[in-house]
Amino acid sequence: MNCQRIRVAIATFAAVFFVVIAAPAWSSSTATNGILRVTIEDLTTDPYFGAFDVSTGPSHPQPDETVLYPFGTSFFTLRDVAAATMWVNSDDPTDPGLLGYALKNLNTDVGVTRSFAPIGTSGFRATWTLPNFTIQQDVVIVGTTLADTRVDHKVTVTNTTGAPRQYGLRYMWDWQIAGNDGSLFRTRNPDGSFSSNTVAFTAPAFQYYEEVDSIATPTFSIFGSVLNGGTTPEIVRYSDWPTSDDSAWGYTDPASAADDSSTVYFWGFAAPLSMAAGASASVLESISTQQSAVGGPVVSQVVPGPTGAALIPVALLVLLVGYWALRRSARR
Repeated sequence: MNCQRIRVAIATFAAVFFVVIAAPAWSSSTATNGILRVTIEDLTTDPYFGAFDVSTGPSHPQPDETVLYPFGTSFFTLRDVAAATMWVNSDDPTDPGLLGYALKNLNTDVGVTRSFAPIGTSGFRATWTLPNFTIQQDVVIVGTTLADTRVDHKVTVTNTTGAPRQYGLRYMWDWQIAGNDGSLFRTRNPDGSFSSNTVAFTAPAFQYYEEVDSIATPTFSIFGSVLNGGTTPEIVRYSDWPTSDDSAWGYTDPASAADDSSTVYFWGFAAPLSMAAGASASVLESISTQQSAVGGPVVSQVVPGPTGAALIPVALLVLLVGYWALRRSARR
């Protein structure tokens, strides 16, 4: 290596070292019921404040596996129509996703105040107070058994102005099932077929959806709610994650999400929603590894019995007992 290359290498190392040392601090909080675990960015000055992930806990049949990518790659968007602004709790998007709109980060804008608090021992609340609206995000683990455990993601928006206001909301969840970014998707109740082809459902009529890391040998399934008795999403999309992550609102998917997948929910996409002065509105969707926790039937957890080599000692024991019984009979 010549002297110039050595100097470049040293300068590059120094620059990287400085960036690492100078990077802003981050902090997270965790809640679990032993079956599922939520980890959330709790530092109100971090660009990803309020971002969370989901993983399996030590009491899950597949313990300590990822469900949502850890972390900071899933976020929500508030569309403020009158202000022509897309507000996000992430530094990832570079495109507002709608012509004529500005893109602003709720966590770095000087006009926004933020707070964080636990909700008992099962979840967390992040709050943003911004011009025209207050946003409250609750991420809570619900349930005590494998069959009923889910994570509820609820966002409540309050109109703090003295006049009606139009708005929209978007969730984007970035899946990583047991370390696999590219999950396959199918609708449930009614049931569809697994596919990695991107798709958008306008006025979705299925109760929930299922995603797996493999059709033939899935590590486990994840289930996301759609129709749960609350405000029905206008659109649900199975999308390529880099594409859905780069935009705060609308985007054009590639044909496949096989490499890296996400699910995106919209409320107030084609036509904005309206909210009276001082009024509040909420949307809620849920994540689980059990369909029974999001409205589906309970499926028995089968514990595999001994097979193959494990049966050999059992067979030998049976033969030995039989031989011993025959010998005792002969002695009589």
